[in-house]
Amino acid sequence: MKTGLVILLGCLLIFVSQSSAVENETDSYLSIHSVTISLMPGYADVHVEYSLEDAFRVLAFMFGENDIRTRLLNNLAFSNASILFMNYSAADLKIYDIQPVYGDGLYWFPAHTFGCTIPEVTINTNHSTERYENIQNLENGIVYY
Repeated sequence: MKTGLVILLGCLLIFVSQSSAVENETDSYLSIHSVTISLMPGYADVHVEYSLEDAFRVLAFMFGENDIRTRLLNNLAFSNASILFMNYSAADLKIYDIQPVYGDGLYWFPAHTFGCTIPEVTINTNHSTERYENIQNLENGIVYY
């Protein structure tokens, strides 16, 4: 009985993955809605809002969030990121790809390519806010202090 339930849930997971891959190959069951990057001295705080397909949300609740975590990190594509908080609709990360510039209190957030197209990206520094829509690349890095 228990084995049959596990097989049924495994088949459901495969079906959900296949059906969502047809709709949107890039994001599959995870759809990122917005990314807010707050640039700080030496690091960046990133807040991501996303949604999950309902069928996968149930499976994630039953079997854990590891696949969500992996897919989220792949879609954001930051090489040096730590997830501080994550639930079924949002996550907070800390990014350590920031480089000091000339040692004068200036920092460099390098150009970046996301693993998918992000509908809304906001970048906050202590002096400005920049908003982008439907982007996959931050083509130019940002110097800030």
